[in-house]
Parts: sequence; structure tokens; C-alpha cells
Amino acid sequence: MNKKLIILFFALLTSLGAAAQDITVHGTVVSKADNEPLLGASVVCKGQNTGVLTDIEGNFTVKVPEGAELVVSYIGYTNRTAPAKDGMVVKMSEDNALLEEVVVVGYSTEKKADLIGSVSVVKMKDVADTPTGNVMQALQGRVAGVNIVTDGTPGGTSTSTSIRGASSFRGDANSPLYVIDGVMTRDNIATVINASDIESIQVLKDASSAAIYGAQAANGVIIITTKRAKKGECHVTFDASLQIQTYNKGLDLLNADQWGQTYWTAFRNANNGATPNSAIYGNGATPSLRTYKNLNGEDVLPQSTSWEDEIHRTALMQTYTVGLRRGSENGSTAFSLSFLDHDGIVKGTDFQRVNSRLGSDYAFLDNHLKVGGNATVNWWKAHYAPDGIEENAVKQHPAKAVYDASGAYNDAISDVLGDTSNALRLIEMNSNNNHEYWRILGNAYLSVEPVKNLILKTNFGINYYNETNKTFEPKWLRDDVNKLSQSTVKRTDWVWTNTAQYNIESGKNSLMGLLGIEAKKYHTEDMNGFGTKLAIEDPNYQYLSSTTAGQTVGAGASNYTMYSAFGKINYSYDNRYLASVTIRRDASSRLSHENNADVFPSFSAGWRVSEEKFMENTKPWLNDLKLRAAWGVNGNDIIDNEAFYTKYLVSLQASSYNMNGDGTTLSPGAYKIQDRNPDLTWEKTCQTNVGIDFSMLNGRLYGSLDYFHKKTKDMLVEKPYIAIIGEGGYCWYNGGEMVNKGFEAQLNWRDHAGEVDYSIGFNITVTKNKVTSLLDDIYYTYGGGNGIDKSLVGQPYGSWMGYETDGVFRTQQEVDDYCSTYQIEFGKPEVGRLKYVDTNNDGRISSADRTWLGCDLPKAQLGLNLGLNWKGFDLSAFLSATFRDAYNNSKYYTDFFQLWTGNHSTRLLEAANAYEDYLTTGVYNCDIPAPTTNNSNNENELSRYYVENGSYLRLKTLTLGYTLPQTLKNKLHLTNARVYFQAQNVFTVTAYNGADPEGLGYPYAIPRNYTIGLQFGF
Repeated sequence: MNKKLIILFFALLTSLGAAAQDITVHGTVVSKADNEPLLGASVVCKGQNTGVLTDIEGNFTVKVPEGAELVVSYIGYTNRTAPAKDGMVVKMSEDNALLEEVVVVGYSTEKKADLIGSVSVVKMKDVADTPTGNVMQALQGRVAGVNIVTDGTPGGTSTSTSIRGASSFRGDANSPLYVIDGVMTRDNIATVINASDIESIQVLKDASSAAIYGAQAANGVIIITTKRAKKGECHVTFDASLQIQTYNKGLDLLNADQWGQTYWTAFRNANNGATPNSAIYGNGATPSLRTYKNLNGEDVLPQSTSWEDEIHRTALMQTYTVGLRRGSENGSTAFSLSFLDHDGIVKGTDFQRVNSRLGSDYAFLDNHLKVGGNATVNWWKAHYAPDGIEENAVKQHPAKAVYDASGAYNDAISDVLGDTSNALRLIEMNSNNNHEYWRILGNAYLSVEPVKNLILKTNFGINYYNETNKTFEPKWLRDDVNKLSQSTVKRTDWVWTNTAQYNIESGKNSLMGLLGIEAKKYHTEDMNGFGTKLAIEDPNYQYLSSTTAGQTVGAGASNYTMYSAFGKINYSYDNRYLASVTIRRDASSRLSHENNADVFPSFSAGWRVSEEKFMENTKPWLNDLKLRAAWGVNGNDIIDNEAFYTKYLVSLQASSYNMNGDGTTLSPGAYKIQDRNPDLTWEKTCQTNVGIDFSMLNGRLYGSLDYFHKKTKDMLVEKPYIAIIGEGGYCWYNGGEMVNKGFEAQLNWRDHAGEVDYSIGFNITVTKNKVTSLLDDIYYTYGGGNGIDKSLVGQPYGSWMGYETDGVFRTQQEVDDYCSTYQIEFGKPEVGRLKYVDTNNDGRISSADRTWLGCDLPKAQLGLNLGLNWKGFDLSAFLSATFRDAYNNSKYYTDFFQLWTGNHSTRLLEAANAYEDYLTTGVYNCDIPAPTTNNSNNENELSRYYVENGSYLRLKTLTLGYTLPQTLKNKLHLTNARVYFQAQNVFTVTAYNGADPEGLGYPYAIPRNYTIGLQFGF
């Protein structure tokens, strides 16, 4: 019996081995459209990582287990799965997913192939590796026509966005409108939504695509679509990242010894070789640091302090997100919870945020009735950097110690050290401040299809915001009065939208009609209080009730409403000829009753040339070609909510009067602070756009080209007034015109080489801005005009006016010739000093020579995205470049010793050595002005010397990731498992001498970041 069992056992093994034998499969892969062989198609056994590539004839040979299936993939074609058998022919269909993709464009959706406005679509999976508190930071440089300015502020709350240049003179009126699942907001997006909750972002750039939003769309519209569960899906996802942020020292500043050496040279230069007398450096032939007493009477030991290093640190940012999504036959639910903990690289700064989001959609009555909604609850708190802290670090004298001998902050004025507040003391005092916020944002909708193709929808959205602030300044050695201020802000915004949409398909004709009405209201209330002399400084007692002097309180409220009606018609014939007409009427409470309503139309047309019969011969290489043109008008009413009212302020301090004549009792009165303009009307932006969309070489190469012309007229300005007008002279006016025009290109290439898939994405934006008109009474004064004969008209907005220079004087002979040629009314020519140019050729160097020197608006911006994938590994790099001029205001401190007693650039060492050589050779051989303590040449005035080439190229991100093989994920029951490492702001190529060409001036420093992240789901 045992013998029979053994024989049976081996028989079973033999049969199993036979069943598991590999077979050799020969096959061919061809294009279904023309039966042409496909070279380099990937043929992989399903469930395994082994595979082969087809040869030049499309043939392949592969060994696989009998009964296996082959997965065939090729760039530009839809993946195909087929049973493995010898002699098989696999016909691949072209992938039209890009054309069939549905895009949200405002109250409706359209196929990407039918779009005839300028719309850019960003899939969040393309930037999901970039951990950030503000999703717009991840888009920087990736979308043509979109300019994103950011810095290193924790949480990304200082990020700003503009689309196709500035459309208004008012800085706060140039941000786009954000629409999140139908809820509109202009709030900082970092405080509204978590990047992990976003599925895609649509950027409506031209007037045609954005016209459906009328008066709110002059600066473009960014539509954010959140993640939803798909039918039959049930997933749990978890994302985590840990980021190390390091400070990149931006300026090379003098240490304490170098400062003394430069001071000796500067003083001798200005005082005929005399030596200075300093309590800090002595009075010898060379400077020597020594112990000194500050004004508090404490000893300060000699030392050199790097203030930039003192205020900065290496910091961490952590992000964690859990998501749950479930989709059924009739509906779906998605929930997410995320936490962000971001310590800033400036000491004492941080940002914490908790986001929770719930979204659901359900259908009833065979999809004729749909209901759903979204609810987001956000909480965050922050400690901000003291105002001007980055500039403070540059200004501080290097010989100024952080602490004196007693351990107290060294903050007193003494000798050459200047009076800049101790940066570390400011940071510590700022740590007592609390800023805490809540936001609830959500919407609910009901959609009914009473008859076929007619969809009636109502959507109500709300955005509730609550802010509390507490700022406490404790007593310190030089101010024995502590101070406390508290404030709260509450705002409730709601918008109610009702639409009716009807779709008609008849033969080759397709028509979509949309009608809608919309009402919205914003209501804000605020309260604030201030007091001094708290008896106890313990945080538990830091409340206004604890103050004993100087108490003041205030409160206010503000309202804004808008009512709108709109309509849109899209028409398509045979998928070749496309047309769209949009019209919207808005009425705003911010404008005068006589002019508060206006109409904003748009028209657009498109021609899919590739669908014409005469283009049949191009089918093998041209997949799609579409020409489009659009024109439209958008509005802008982003001004004070009471802009058209005559306003008075009741004040005991500013408008009191002794009504009873006793000489002591005062009664509060009111004084006018703003006059009314009954003619105030809309600021309008008219935009024309022409473009081309194309896809070729089986979808491997695709992109778009656009040219736009954008003109804003009747610009809203609150112009200054002359004193003779008296109180209440402020008034809003319509005046001024500005033009932005430019070119945009977005190009993408995707292909493979052997087993390596790769992609290249490139975008470029070239823009030009010009102010074309101003009100007569501010024609020569507004925006930096000289008040006499030079106007901002004809110049880019934000241009600088100053003195043209021609280097520095090299020899005394050059100075003498200059003085004999020109009548000197401005400056004092000397060797080593800036040489001013007679720009008006009147033979005089005077204030009349001030001229326009340029502006820092980008002339061109480029983005380059590179990606590689190989056997589960992925490598990507993103580079960004900007071409522009830059006003380097740090030179006021760094390059001119005479303008500031704080620190300066090490470039002054070169200048000091050059001046010492000049005393011997008679030639000053340096491009940097010589150190001096005398500003007789007026080098504090804006001049060409301060203007530099601010262009730069930066490797923004470099990412390496690895995803587990599908077979292993299947065994572990995982839908995704990936780990990645990313470096941000890896290197910068620039000729700019300031701290950072990306962040001009003194913004919060942009750090270099190193991130490790984990993404998995089941």
C-alpha cells in the first residue's frame, strides 16, 4: 500500500511539473490603425516583472508559463492584455485619453479636446512628491503664464499667485479667484485645503475660459477638484514625509576684524588720512577689538557675531495624511485627515495645521437625482517672524555681541555699533505671541434630471473663518512698560448657485446650453483691545483684564454682496468646428448704486484641423491639431467694501470739542475720512487670445502655444490729494490703463528607450507690461514719476526712477575732466565714487537727470521637468528659470560704508585694498565704490548701481523613488507601496549679488530641503 502511495505521489509531482512547463511564444505587435509594426513595444508576462521588447519588425519571442497572459504597452497606445500563444498578433489602439479627458471649466465640464479657451490642467500625482504647506508652491514654474512668488515662511502662507501679469495698480487686487468644489475664495490657499485632498487643478487663464465668473475673473480662475472614490473602490491610503530644512547663507558679510579694517580705510579716505578713535576698536594705526561697557553699564567681551547664523537654524517639517475612499454602485464617500508640523528656519517660528475633509456623492432614481457635498474643517496656529528680521540680521554690527557679561541681551547703542534692535531679543519676545485660526469650508448640492439631457442643479457653499491673536511685549532693560494687544476676527462667506444645463446631440451637431443665477454675501466682524502695565507677566494672566493702563478697545463690521446672472452656449459640429459664447451680469455692493451692475461677455471659436479630410495623409504622425481664438471682458471690484460712501470717524482723540464751555469736559465728534465718488464704476480687463493645441507621433509629442493681449481700463485707484482739500480728501476714482501681452508654450514628450520610460516637459512664458494711461492730476507723480516731465505712462508697472551711472571714477584726471565738462549740482565727484550720467544732455548733473531704470517684472520664465522610470525606480528633476532685472536694495548696507554703521559685504575688502593701491599708483582699479564715511556723493539715492541682472536658473526638485513590484504588493494586499527621497532648491546659477534672486529684498529665507517620504495604500 505504501509503495502505491509513493508511486502516486511522484506521478502527481510529474503532472504538476508538466503543467508548470514554460512555453515559447513568438508574436508581432502592430498598430491597429495601419498595421504598421511597433518597434520597442514592451511585452511582459502578467504578474511578473520579466519581459522583452519588440524589434524593428514588431516581433518578439518570450518564454512564459503555459496559460499565462501577456501585457503589451507602447507610448501613445492603450495597454493590451492577451492570452499567450505562439504566432499571436497584438493590435494596439491609439490612446486618446488626453483628448477624452474631462476638465472642469466653471459650473460645467468639457472634454479637453473641445476646449477653445486657454486652460492648463495639473494632475496632482505629478507634484505629489513635493511636501508643502501650500499647494501653489508645488506648481511654481510648472504652468505657463502662472507666476508664483514664495519664500520660506512656515506653512507657505506668504505665497502669492498671479496669472498673465498684474491686472491692477492695487497689489491685493491681482490674485486669482479660487473655486474649490464650487466654493469661491480669495483666501490664502495654504489655509483652505490640504494638497493631498486635491485630484487636479484647472487654471483658466484667458477671458473666454474665465468669463463665466464675470467680475471676479480679471486675474484668472484656479479651479480645484478634490479626490472622490471611484465605483467599486475601497481603499485606505497613508502618506508621510519628514523634511530637513537648512539655511543657505545668502550674503558674505564682514566679521568684526574685517569691519574694523574697512572702517580704518573708510575714515582715512574721508579725513585726509586721519585715524578714528573708537571705544570698540581703539585709536591705533590698526583696529583692535576690546572689551567695552554698553549703555547699561555692563561689560561686553570682544567677539565676532554672525547674526545670520544666530537667527537661523536647521528645522524639521513633518506631514501625515490618512485617506479612506469607498465607492459603490450608487455613490461614494471619501474622508481624509492630515497633520502638518512645520518649524521654520528662523528661530521661534513654526506652523501647525490639522485638516479634515469629508466628501460624498450619491445617486437615486436611476441617476436622475444626485445629492452630495463636501465639508472641510481646518485648524492651524502659527508663530511668525518679527517684522524685518532678515534685514535686521544684515544690518547688525558683527562686533555687537548677543549677550553682555551679565547674560542680558546686548541691545544698547554704543560707539560704532548702531541702534538696530537685538534680533535674538525680538525673536524671544515674539515667542509670547499667539495666532490661532479655524476654518469650515464646504458645500451641498442637489442635481435633478427631470427630462433627458436637462440637468437642474442647486449648490450652496459656505466659508466660515475665525481668527484670534494675542501679542505680548514684556518689559526689558530699556523699556519697563509691558504691552498687550488682543483681537478676534470672524467672517462668514456664502454663495448660492442655481443652474440649468441642457445638452443636445443631433447627427454631427452637439449643443450645450447653461443658464444660472448666483448670490453671495461676505460678512466680517472684528474686535480689538490694547493695554499696558500688566502686574504679572505669566502667560496664564496675559489678558486685557490684567492691564492697568492705556486701555483702548475697538470693533467693526463689514459687508459685501454680489448678485449675478449668467449664460453659456457651446456648439460643436462634427468634432471639427467649435464655438462658445458666454455672458454674465454682475451687481456689486462695493460700487455706487448708479454704476454697480455691468455685463461681461466673451466669444471663442476653434477648428480641429486634424479632423478635416484633406488632413488624412497626416494621420500616421499627426493625432490632433486644433486652432482656437477667443475674446472676452472680465471685471474687478476688489476694493474697500465702503469705497463709494462718504465716511466719517467718531473719535474723542481726533475730533473732540468742549461743548459746555467748562474748559475740561470733551465730547466726541466725527470727522470726514473719505469722500464719495458717484461715478465710480467697474475696473475692466479685455483680453484676446489665440492658440494652437497639438498631439503627434502617437501622442508622444503634445503641447500648446498661446499669444495673449490683455488690457485693463478704468482702473480703480485711491489717489493722493493736496492738503488744501482738507480732511476727507481721500476718494476712489477710475483712472489709468495697463497692458499685458505675451507668449506661452507648453511642450511635452513621452517615450521609452529599452526598458526605460522617460518624459520631458517644457514650458516658457514671455510677457511685457506697460502702463498706457493715468489721470491728469497724477500723470507725473503716480508710481514714481518725477512730478515734472517723466511719467509712468509708457513704462512697466513698478518701474524704478533714479540716476544713470557710468561706473566709478578711476583717476583724479578723470574727475577733473568730468568737473570741467559738467556743472555739478548733484553729488561730489571723487576718485572711487559713482559717476552720474547727464541723461538729458543739458550740461548739468542734477535731479533732472533722474530717469527710468527698469523693473523686476519677469521678462521670461521657463520650466523643465524630466522623468525616468525603470523597473520600479523613478527619477525626476524639475528646473525653473526666470529672466529679469533686480533692484538689489541690500547694497545700501553691503556696498556703502558711509550709509550705515552696521555690517557690510566682504566686497568692501576688495574696494579697501583697491583704494590703498590707488594712494600708491594713482589708479582706483575696482568696480565697487571706495569705502568712505562721507556721503557727499549722494550714493544713498537710487541709481543704476543698485540695479542688477536678477536672472537665475534653479534646480527646484530632484526626486528618487522606488515602488514595490506588483507581485509583492499583491502578496501583501497593497494597492500602492512607494518610498522616495527628494532634495529641493538644490543649486542656483545666477549673477545676482543679493541673498536670493528668487526672493528679492528681505523675505523669509528660502531653505534647502531634504525629504524622505512614504506612500502606501491597501
